[in-house]
Amino acid sequence: MQTQEEQRDAIWGKPAEAGQEQEQKEKFDPKAFALELRDDIQQNRIKLPTLPAISLEALVVVNDAGSSMADVSKIIGKDTSMAARLVRYANSPLYRGINNVASVKSAITRIGMEAVKHAILSLAMRDVFTTGISAIQQRMEALWQHSVAVASKSALLAGSFAHLNRDEAMLAGLIHDVGAIPILLKAKDHQFLLDDERKLDKLVHALHMSVGKFMLSLWNFDPAMVEVAAEHDRLERNSASAQVDYVDIVQVANVLCHEATSGHPLCGIDTTTLPAFQRVGPELVESLRSGDVGSAESDISLALH
Repeated sequence: MQTQEEQRDAIWGKPAEAGQEQEQKEKFDPKAFALELRDDIQQNRIKLPTLPAISLEALVVVNDAGSSMADVSKIIGKDTSMAARLVRYANSPLYRGINNVASVKSAITRIGMEAVKHAILSLAMRDVFTTGISAIQQRMEALWQHSVAVASKSALLAGSFAHLNRDEAMLAGLIHDVGAIPILLKAKDHQFLLDDERKLDKLVHALHMSVGKFMLSLWNFDPAMVEVAAEHDRLERNSASAQVDYVDIVQVANVLCHEATSGHPLCGIDTTTLPAFQRVGPELVESLRSGDVGSAESDISLALH
């Protein structure tokens, strides 16, 4: 059984020797940066993004077996922004009925109490990707836009697998890159990283899955979501199960989102050799790639904004 310190070191690496500290101060060291970030998070020296208070309050009510739809509606109704987003979500292609709903209570009735939890988390993520720090605002917004695109594709892909939940798939897409946020918050203290986008991209790529795993574990997210944050860029991954899982779904959605991004490592790769694409299936991939879903993808994206 690993101790807590051994588990942390397995994620972040072991601390540097005392004699190396001066050298790390004089020359940027990505490993030293990662270890310092770990310590900052553990000792609350870095302000991590948090879920809005109203969302946390609503989740407590949703998780209470004695709560009713009216109880949840009352909590969400306190926040006009969250209420409007939930109504828009209920009218998205994921749940759209013959007529649009216009109230929070009607939205919850349509979505169902079981799915409201994932809907609340998904809608709350917008605030997690928001910052008032001008130096990283543009990157944070780009990160959010990419996460929404991956979430929309993930929800559509998951709809073809009875054992998967579309709301969970959407949430998985939204949180897959959440580990990049603390890295960007820390990078603002290193101007040369902000000035060199390629170097910052490499740093984010190297660390964001470990940081994401750490963050979602800290937030007590479902293990399936933690696995998505920890594994989504390991394209050689072979699942222990023969069934498609949320990591597969997010990997496919993520690669499809980057296919047309010139210069990105995922642009132009041979997807036919990737295990996740093989499990999801070429017909479903091509259907999404060719735009056979019509406006559904953009409508889902709109519901998350």
